[in-house]
Amino acid sequence: MKTKNKAHPREYLTVLLRRRSMIALCCGTITLMLSFYGIIAGVNKTIAVLHENGFSSFVFYTMISNTLAALSVAFVFPYAVEGVRKKRFVLPKWVAVMHYAATTSIAITMVFVFAFISWVSPEDAFGGSNLVTHVFCPILILISFFQIESGHLFTWKDCLLGAVPICVYSIIYLIEVIVIGEANGGWPDIYHIKEYLSPILAIPLLLVTFGVGVAVALLSNHLTKKRTDKMFLLWSEELEPIEVRIEAYGLGLMAGQHSDKNDIQIPCDILISLAKRYNIDPEDLIKPFMKGLMTELKERDDLL
Repeated sequence: MKTKNKAHPREYLTVLLRRRSMIALCCGTITLMLSFYGIIAGVNKTIAVLHENGFSSFVFYTMISNTLAALSVAFVFPYAVEGVRKKRFVLPKWVAVMHYAATTSIAITMVFVFAFISWVSPEDAFGGSNLVTHVFCPILILISFFQIESGHLFTWKDCLLGAVPICVYSIIYLIEVIVIGEANGGWPDIYHIKEYLSPILAIPLLLVTFGVGVAVALLSNHLTKKRTDKMFLLWSEELEPIEVRIEAYGLGLMAGQHSDKNDIQIPCDILISLAKRYNIDPEDLIKPFMKGLMTELKERDDLL
């Protein structure tokens, strides 16, 4: 069998999937730490500077976006831990979309800081701990998001879902600040919307925020496709159908080695991609995969 690397594709795949799990765990930890720093810094600033209770800090979108980021990686963690244990990191689409939406919210915070707050109030944008929560934390959280290989391609529908947090916040903010007003118990105009920006321009701003979400999705999709293409370059273009089935059988053996019998994951993404690459019916690869899986379980006496 001819390959472009010295390592056998399945050996490389085992190392790759293990590495994905470790990266997901490390990047999730980094995101959680940065998010908690942003939340704690916001609460401390509200108490010390604004002389309000800590809950008042959640008027700021920075606090909400950091909270969303922390919650999203909390859902990623169990799959990352299982990935390390089973040598295969698999993230459900709904968790990936949740993580994407939270990361988009963080990115929108940073863009809004540079595009608007920095011009209105540089101190609020970059003063003190704000430099960390508005610039450094979002950049590092974005990098962490792009390093986690969920394997999912985000659609336009996902982009719309990613814009939901900022849309909901914007509507509530406009109602509290403009409709109700601070004098009547509404929120203070912390972003100086009434002073510097007409409410009519809220729609173009929402379009900009949607554009940020699309940019995050496009870059994520590009990286996902690039990683997938790199992985499948290991398999020679000259493989015969019987050799491809042998590869599927080997993947079944690999799955049996690293899975519990009551929680076995079939790598449909890999098998389907192999089938497309060699113009083979995916069912013709599922069968040898299952045969390899059952063979390995028999070897482990794990069928009862």
